[in-house]
Amino acid sequence: MLPAWQSYLESFGLRLAIYFLIGGSVTALTAYFASQGRGILSAFITTLPLLTIFSFLVISAEGGGQTVQEYARGLLLFTPPWVCYVFVVMLGTGRLGLTRSLVLGVLVFVLLSLLMQKALDGAKLPI
Repeated sequence: MLPAWQSYLESFGLRLAIYFLIGGSVTALTAYFASQGRGILSAFITTLPLLTIFSFLVISAEGGGQTVQEYARGLLLFTPPWVCYVFVVMLGTGRLGLTRSLVLGVLVFVLLSLLMQKALDGAKLPI
């Protein structure tokens, strides 16, 4: 028997629509507040763990607790490369322009992510 909060998610199409609306809402709020000159609030909304909470719930509904743990370990693995990506964009935008700094930041993120995966390949995080 499905828990009550999962019962409305039985239809795959409905689940995808709900996921899209929630992700889009966070993106829209972020863009709205940033365009109003409220960058700190915009960043707070982006980093607020609402999407992560929602992701944990959805992943649990789709794959169970083990998949939630694997996803959480992945989040921890990719956090340092993400922080480097943000620094590259922050420091590069004034010097290289937004587009070039975004491309460079994504390249740094991908390379560091691959390096971390290789370094930790087979190693279990103590979580």
